[in-house]
Amino acid sequence: MTDKIKVFIVDDHHIIRDGLINMLNTASEIECIGTAKNGEETLLKFKSLKPDVLISDISMPGINGIELTKKIREMYPDIRILILTMYANEDFVINAIRVGANGVLAKQETNTQILIEAVKSLAAGKEYYPSEISKILIKTLVDHGKGNSTSELSGIYKLTVREREILKLFANGMSNIEIAHQLNISIRTVETHKNNIMQKFNFKSTVEMVKFAIRNNIVSI
Repeated sequence: MTDKIKVFIVDDHHIIRDGLINMLNTASEIECIGTAKNGEETLLKFKSLKPDVLISDISMPGINGIELTKKIREMYPDIRILILTMYANEDFVINAIRVGANGVLAKQETNTQILIEAVKSLAAGKEYYPSEISKILIKTLVDHGKGNSTSELSGIYKLTVREREILKLFANGMSNIEIAHQLNISIRTVETHKNNIMQKFNFKSTVEMVKFAIRNNIVSI
């Protein structure tokens, strides 16, 4: 029997904490090992608990989700952090990622399936940004990512024409299915090209790949 994914939840609303626990309880491979109503209580409980994933509200009295993420990342670098927010605007999303969040979910867009998928992705070492969050992130990168790195530019020529094409479509926010449909190729072929791109540049996530594409003007800015 494999170990369960241990999750800790922090939110200043009791009803939200209970709702998240009920969602997670539908997945046999996930276990909620604790909750807290604010950042201060979370830091106290973390002295004895060792969760795999922290799910934190972003807007709380005292230590908010951004500050808590920064502190947890410094004190417990291996813990994966998922931020929940009612306000999925650019500032919240970018600040959460900047201080070390591994995923961001908008509360109003989150259901049981999405929450469980996010927790499993983070526990597997991946990042998780659903479409509405990815659009915010990509827009911000497009608006601000105009610098080019010489070392990166030289690496672009390692890409095939098809790989450059697929990278551009990913950076413009398209999914595997949408890219496959547009290029009239199979989803598996898209995934193969994506994996090749990520291996060539040692990308750890799609977001990292998108940042690269924007820095090097592979997408229109």
